[in-house]
Amino acid sequence: MRAFFHNVLIVCVLAGGALDAIPARGQTGEPPLPVLAPATETDVAIARRLSKGGPLALDGQRLRNLDALRRFYAERGFDPVWTDQTGQAAAAPGLVALVRLADLEGLEPRHYHPDAIERRLGAADVGGQAELDLLITDAIMEYTGDLRTGRLPPRTLAPEMAATPPKLDAIEIVKNAMAAPDLPAFLKGFTPPHPQYAALRDALKRYRVVTSAGGWPVVGEGAVLKPGMRDAGVPALRRRLAATGEYSVKDNGKDLSSTLYDAPLEVAVKQFQSQTGLGPDGVVGVSTRLALNIPAAGRVDQIIANMERWRWMEDDLGERHVMVNIPGYTLKAVTPGAAPLRMPVIVGTTERATPVFSHRITHLVFNPTWTIPPTVARNDILPKLLRDPGYLKDHDITLFDSWAAGARTLDARRIDWRSVGSRITRYRMRQDPGPKNSLGRIKFMFPNEFDVYLHDTPARDKFSRTARGLSSGCVRVGDPAALADYLMAGMEDWPVERRQLVLDGGETKTVWLRQSVPVHLTYQTVFVDEAGKVQFREDIYDRDAAFTAALAKRLPVQQTVAQAAE
Repeated sequence: MRAFFHNVLIVCVLAGGALDAIPARGQTGEPPLPVLAPATETDVAIARRLSKGGPLALDGQRLRNLDALRRFYAERGFDPVWTDQTGQAAAAPGLVALVRLADLEGLEPRHYHPDAIERRLGAADVGGQAELDLLITDAIMEYTGDLRTGRLPPRTLAPEMAATPPKLDAIEIVKNAMAAPDLPAFLKGFTPPHPQYAALRDALKRYRVVTSAGGWPVVGEGAVLKPGMRDAGVPALRRRLAATGEYSVKDNGKDLSSTLYDAPLEVAVKQFQSQTGLGPDGVVGVSTRLALNIPAAGRVDQIIANMERWRWMEDDLGERHVMVNIPGYTLKAVTPGAAPLRMPVIVGTTERATPVFSHRITHLVFNPTWTIPPTVARNDILPKLLRDPGYLKDHDITLFDSWAAGARTLDARRIDWRSVGSRITRYRMRQDPGPKNSLGRIKFMFPNEFDVYLHDTPARDKFSRTARGLSSGCVRVGDPAALADYLMAGMEDWPVERRQLVLDGGETKTVWLRQSVPVHLTYQTVFVDEAGKVQFREDIYDRDAAFTAALAKRLPVQQTVAQAAE
């Protein structure tokens, strides 16, 4: 009979129906349901709470994993997992101690119900015991998910944030947690394994200490400061850099009031500029002043945003892999046991942002053609044609009357482009291989939904710029020959000499890699370099700001379900 009653509970809960219609103890009704002994009624209390329509909140705190909770408890007939008949839960103290430290991971401890759990420990009533069990299970599901895969789906922040976080099975996690001899150690195992994540976690702790102490002084607005100048704003600059360690009080004395922009201060400014991705020229202009005036709390938010983005990465980046840091304008190609290959890159503009995702480089194209995307044709090529109808011919671009396979070629000089306007996208344009080709001499392919790739460029002078958000979304690489060497290592049938012959011949040639290589397009505005220095970069696409704003809008942990429904 009890098995029948459990089946009724399961059907009601999984269907989202209420159990209020099930008679309580002593209540009359037809047909009568079995009367359960008090010691066995925690399962009924769990089922009643899971069966209620809408969100489930305890102490005004929303349990975010309601569907998983329903399936998990239904599988086990709603028997409690963690609590005993005295209302104790052996797993609770270790769990509570761990989640109270969640802020060290850039997470919010209150999301994992530590206070609500502690309030119910020792509860004598089955209702309190049921809630304690549910709170512990939800905390485990929520904490492991937030810690390993992040709190916000990447694409909710921007369409180009196409990273794919690892997939976790919340129910399997709880089942494994039940069998774990050390629950806190088991939960810590969901910490992202990447060294950069650990380094950022350490940086977060340090910058929070600075923030708690009041942060650092502002430099404020003022004139451009150059070495050798005297200015009333110099003492504020000196105090600002002394607060973060670039200016050494120990080496240069404690008197920070001098108005002279002297040599030690110049060294400090250049160090700060290097650590924030600015040209280290020692000149305190607009960009340097803006970076100096970012408060410590703002840097804490940036670190937390970057920790979140590392949660989106798979555990295994690939023994050999290529990583692009978009706001850092850099590429790093990693080989175990060797110094990484590094080079500068050019990335997309703010209007045509380079997307964030991981894939595998499968092949290279030597002497590529370039089929001009419709957006580039409309936004870039059309204005040039309006000024110079011979632009396509001068740049070795062939014009076709359509995108069909057998399309006819046209003479762009005979077309009234002003009347064509935005309908230019009906035409296909293909740039032939050669010194004018916008893709340069090599492109590196990893087919994807955004149709972006890595490639060479004839505009080599642009790599000398500090800010290099200049492309239409693809990534232009500073040393394509070195990258080809890296990717084609071990391909004895394609030595450097053969590659050079192909390049010199001008014929388009596709070469498939013997083994594809993972490539990760990442957005790291904060990272820790090999010397252990925290490096900050400009948030060129406002991704940090979007994350911080979206996180603030997430349902507050103390907001009741009734308030959320209003």
